[in-house]
Amino acid sequence: MNLDRPVILGVVFGVLIGGVNAALQIHELRLKSTVVQPKGVSVLIPGAVGRLLFVVVAWWLAFRYTEADKYWLTGALAVTYTAPLLVQLKQLIFPKR
Repeated sequence: MNLDRPVILGVVFGVLIGGVNAALQIHELRLKSTVVQPKGVSVLIPGAVGRLLFVVVAWWLAFRYTEADKYWLTGALAVTYTAPLLVQLKQLIFPKR
């Protein structure tokens, strides 16, 4: 396997975009849990749409204006985006005692 410049750029941009999105999501969930607000999924929708829009625009900009490899970019983004969600799911299914 040859790790040339496009591959490295793809991984770096994918991790960066996914990491920023995950950090924004974790921040919003912590903020929502400390502030008393109405319960329900509809409270989280505006933030989720904003984060999704950020991911799509950043992904498109990385494709359009860099020479990043699209497969490595998408793979790194998917892994970085999914990892914090899996940790949260594990904590939901197996809560600490």
